[in-house]
Amino acid sequence: MSALWFIGFSLIWTALLAGVAHVLTRDPVPARFAHSLWRGAAGLSVLPWIIAGIYALMPPANTSPIPDFPYLADAVEVLSNSAAIKAAISTASSSMAGFAAFAILIAGWVGRLVLNVLCQIRLQTIKRAGIPAPDLDAGPWARRLGLTITPKVSLIPEGSPFMAGIKQRTVYLPEAVADPANANIIFAHECTHMARGDLITRPFERFVADLFWFSPFAWMMRRQLDYWREAACDEQTVALTGDSVAYARALATTARLTRPAPRLDLPVAAFILPRRETLKKRLTQLLEQDDQKPRRRLALVALVAGLVLAPMSLAQGVSLAEKNLFSHAIIMDANATVSAAYGKHVYTDKEWWHSGVDIKAAKYTLVYAPAKAKVLMAKHKGEYGNTVDILLDDGRKMRFSQLAHFQIKRGDILHPGQVIGKVGESGSASGPHLHLEFFTDGEHQDPENVKGLTIIEG
Repeated sequence: MSALWFIGFSLIWTALLAGVAHVLTRDPVPARFAHSLWRGAAGLSVLPWIIAGIYALMPPANTSPIPDFPYLADAVEVLSNSAAIKAAISTASSSMAGFAAFAILIAGWVGRLVLNVLCQIRLQTIKRAGIPAPDLDAGPWARRLGLTITPKVSLIPEGSPFMAGIKQRTVYLPEAVADPANANIIFAHECTHMARGDLITRPFERFVADLFWFSPFAWMMRRQLDYWREAACDEQTVALTGDSVAYARALATTARLTRPAPRLDLPVAAFILPRRETLKKRLTQLLEQDDQKPRRRLALVALVAGLVLAPMSLAQGVSLAEKNLFSHAIIMDANATVSAAYGKHVYTDKEWWHSGVDIKAAKYTLVYAPAKAKVLMAKHKGEYGNTVDILLDDGRKMRFSQLAHFQIKRGDILHPGQVIGKVGESGSASGPHLHLEFFTDGEHQDPENVKGLTIIEG
């Protein structure tokens, strides 16, 4: 699987999921319903790659050796070079472009990891600056929600209220909103987060944007999950307190007092989200709950469709990607030529069938793996000479014969561009050349007609 294919498929898949989730949550809907729906979209976005990972761990379906066929190579030098040379049907994709895409992908993941570490460092710095506030107590709400752990309270100089901690949960409250009226509403909100398990699930919800950092649709999922998580908590807190007006007033007051310096990038769920437009949307969501109707049937249909389409779309993507399976030429030499083509040949009034192609090249010219593959055999094989048989990821097989020598062994995993051996004349041959055979479902195929395979590149 190439990096370019991973990026392309992920862009299409996350766009589809984000589009469906957006349509189903566009009209007024309950916040908990919307949050669950976006959670489902985020989960489905990684499902194809979970399936691909499981599939990759399964043993290959067929690793049997390539069958032996009579090999005739005495006519290599006699056959006309000009008549046998043909251009490859399809040009392999640039190995440099694939390597660059892979490097960018890895760099993006490393960058996201570094940013997450920096956010954690920043969070720990803020937590260390917190001053315990024993006169402020979140215990009543914790007991009302049946929590086994009562969060502590600490005051911080500025920012947005948030909760953090693993063994001991702590509500970090800016000094500007530490009066009992506001603090009480904030405690109810943060304890509801604990009861919902948001402190545990939030990192997994945000993972989709770290994995697919190159996809704007994955970032859309992340923003929507952040918003609907807080809106769902608002909804449940209002049901707990029984006063939507007082809660909305506390939300607006906290937003006013903590701006213009809320903490934007903390890896926690903050009471006030950084985007200014979300406050109005949350207040509207709170005060217009009577007009909200969940689209449960459509959501169920979308979920079932996503579960079905995930493996199907991946399989279709893999099928399309097979066209670009090969990413490196076998021979990198402008002077190399196809000296004996695949098929029927006539020599001294006798017909014989050539089951592969012969590539004439200078002795010790490097022979490269055109794609990722597993070595099935690497040994001297009679008239074939030094021979390497490989199994491609899609189940097709290739044979490289007449090698001067090789440094790989059975069971090795080859990567595109890895050296298989060097051109030689170690078997029945009248000059240095590479004898190349290609098998599909056990049957010979003309290597020059294999789509995407580049035999010679100069």
